[in-house]
Amino acid sequence: MDYFSQTKLGESRWWSWIAVTWLAFVGWVILQTILLIPLPIIASFTNPPLIDNLMNAFSSVAASESAEQMSSISMMSGLAATAAIIVALTHDGKARTISGTLAGIAITLCIITSILGSRGSDNSAVMDVIGQIMGASPIAFGLFLLTFPAGLVTLFFCQRKIHKRTIRSMLTAASRFRLPRVLEGFFLTWAVLGGFSLAANALGIIEVQYIFAGGKFWIYALVSLLFIPLQSATEEIVFRGYFNQGLTHLLKNKWIAFTLTSLAFMALHLSNPEALEGAASGTLPIVMSGYFFFGFAMCLIVWLDDGLETAIGIHAGNNCFAAIIMNYENSVLPTPSVFLTGTDPVKDSISTVLVLGTLVVIIWWRRGGPKRRDPETSNGTRSIVGASD
Repeated sequence: MDYFSQTKLGESRWWSWIAVTWLAFVGWVILQTILLIPLPIIASFTNPPLIDNLMNAFSSVAASESAEQMSSISMMSGLAATAAIIVALTHDGKARTISGTLAGIAITLCIITSILGSRGSDNSAVMDVIGQIMGASPIAFGLFLLTFPAGLVTLFFCQRKIHKRTIRSMLTAASRFRLPRVLEGFFLTWAVLGGFSLAANALGIIEVQYIFAGGKFWIYALVSLLFIPLQSATEEIVFRGYFNQGLTHLLKNKWIAFTLTSLAFMALHLSNPEALEGAASGTLPIVMSGYFFFGFAMCLIVWLDDGLETAIGIHAGNNCFAAIIMNYENSVLPTPSVFLTGTDPVKDSISTVLVLGTLVVIIWWRRGGPKRRDPETSNGTRSIVGASD
């Protein structure tokens, strides 16, 4: 059974996807809040003035009366959605259908009112101070990275209890998680990024500064190698894994699913510093296109690989390369690196497509093209066949 067919096992009706998605989100918000509580305390020990800066940043985000009303409606809708989901999980038949439908309506209302409530608010100052705190303390940086895998706690629990499938089925179609493919993707990405960076610098396309200063670099490098793979794996499990499997199952078309999850992945990064700069300079579509291409390329890798392992390795390799080897100005990863380069939306988008295209072609070649298990082959061998939805 191929990766996207894993959802044929267990519980995969529409209400179960709504329930798991919402409960996983609520669990992630709660655990994320708990993990970030120590940030002001950490700032008080590393750089006390940052506490005042953080408080001033929060106070500067003034909400209008209409925005507060929208936030209140959003909160009430979220509570109503949670209550409806609990009813759906504890009842069968018509009651489950009605409560599932109400949950979907409540979640939609929650999302819409949240968007309307946040219109006109500028959180860039808050994000800037949080970035400064992470840049001042590797502990704060590590806690921030841990907020990502914290969201998997609820998702994995719901995968077992609501979908009634193994956690492995959300990770891979293989009989076990293939760690060597994660490492392959990681080091292959470093090789490709390193090669492109050297060539671009030699050709004068980019300017690279050598800024290695030792000291706290080693601590941040260790934290990055330990926790960035967890952050990257979380995004792959959620977007290229859970959402891709669910949308492919419900829509019966993986290409639509790939497009939708790539758009969602792109939207997730709208609060990044480069996105805020792009919005201010009018280059936001170009800046965000890189995230869409990255998401879609990872979807192709998962399709080729019949699992998330290589995509997790590529994602972790990309982020670790930026955090440790060559970071860029105003990066969301405030880490001391060996080299520093500037940003150019057009050049960055072109280089993103070239790097991703190279990685996809290499994985395509190493995996022998798009494959799936032949159900008519009793010995479980793999044959190259036309891809079908």
